[in-house]
Amino acid sequence: MYPGVLALYKQFIKACISCLFFLIIYSSPLKATHIVGGELYYKYLGNNDYQITLIVYRDCYTGIPDFDNPGWISIFRNDANFTSVDTIITPLLFKDTIEPVISSPCLLPPTYVCYEIGIYVDTVNLPPSSSGYWLAYQRCCRNQSILNIINPLQTGATYTAFIPGTVFFSKNSNPVFKNRPPTFICLNIPFTFDHSAQDTADVNSSGQLTDSLVYYLCNPLDYDGYFSNIPQPTPPNPPVYQIVNWQAPYSLSNLLGGVPMTINSKTGLLTCTPSDTGQFVFGVCVDEFRRGIYLSTTKRDYQINVVACPNITVAALQTPTLNCANTTVSFSNQSVNASTYHWDFGDPTVSNDTSNLFTPSYTYSDTGQYNVMLVAYSGINAACTDTVIGTVNVYPGYEIAFDAAKTACSPVVSFNDSIFSGIYITAGWQWDFGD
Repeated sequence: MYPGVLALYKQFIKACISCLFFLIIYSSPLKATHIVGGELYYKYLGNNDYQITLIVYRDCYTGIPDFDNPGWISIFRNDANFTSVDTIITPLLFKDTIEPVISSPCLLPPTYVCYEIGIYVDTVNLPPSSSGYWLAYQRCCRNQSILNIINPLQTGATYTAFIPGTVFFSKNSNPVFKNRPPTFICLNIPFTFDHSAQDTADVNSSGQLTDSLVYYLCNPLDYDGYFSNIPQPTPPNPPVYQIVNWQAPYSLSNLLGGVPMTINSKTGLLTCTPSDTGQFVFGVCVDEFRRGIYLSTTKRDYQINVVACPNITVAALQTPTLNCANTTVSFSNQSVNASTYHWDFGDPTVSNDTSNLFTPSYTYSDTGQYNVMLVAYSGINAACTDTVIGTVNVYPGYEIAFDAAKTACSPVVSFNDSIFSGIYITAGWQWDFGD
């Protein structure tokens, strides 16, 4: 087939697919896929060929409909008008489920959080350009339950990547994040995540790596697909793209509440301790520099779930201080996240001073001070069992009495207490003489 005819044929196929997508979208009431994140990569293969990889994350439960198939990725020249160069129409290559996992054996992952990952891969030939190229994929919409942005159901997402021009460097591959992001993090529990990226670095004549990476939190990009009624624009729109609108009190410096999310600019280590449950959007960017000159930015746009995890088993008890010669003690069990319990009441005179009840009582043979042990057994992992020791003071009774002596031929009466206090020290007296 002649080159000119082949080019016309490709344009015809793109137009037909675009029309088909248009008819499907407008004939169906399901107009929004609740995507939860994505990222866009490119890898230089030689001979001006680039391998383009698009990764999209979606909610297993609220994602309507399925992943786009095919996915549309536009390429724009980085000039004043962002001239359209090409559009990659690539089928969905791979789809998988990301199950919620947790690193601690003492915590249970939620059963209502589930993400799917979709991966698109294609190859495109891009002749050297002095200004470089922009790649873009767009999709609407995000989950309505997101707390930290305004009108999340009317907010889409734009994933971009920049290929630097020959004015600076060509034949570049942008950094790729090493790890898949987690589907959830636990409320009020410190969280750390290795958000570092792998870079195909430039090597100088001495064999030294000269590329450097700088990490930071960044604003996710919007796509106004809800209002245009086009969940996936075919093709995607050119730059410039708007950022999401943060919902107060959240912002780029307060993404989740609690101890703010931060990232180490050199290592990519992400840390936070969230104080609010719900769904939150954030962006992580890594800038690539070669010999001190900026090349590109890789951005991950992502939605995280903050959930109250069934957490570490904690043994806790409240020990009363008894008096009035009552040697029977009722114990208050305040443990959390335990399945079974074992009490040792610390009575040295017997060997059967134990119980497996939740709230037991025990009668001591004598007054005194006793160390009570409560073991709270975890139903998740035996290594998560917790133990606490409390002190119980069983005091003798406090017996109150007095005598009186009348002075002869006088209205004066002398009163004297005859209190039996045992170990107690009488702190004060109050008399009522009944006159």
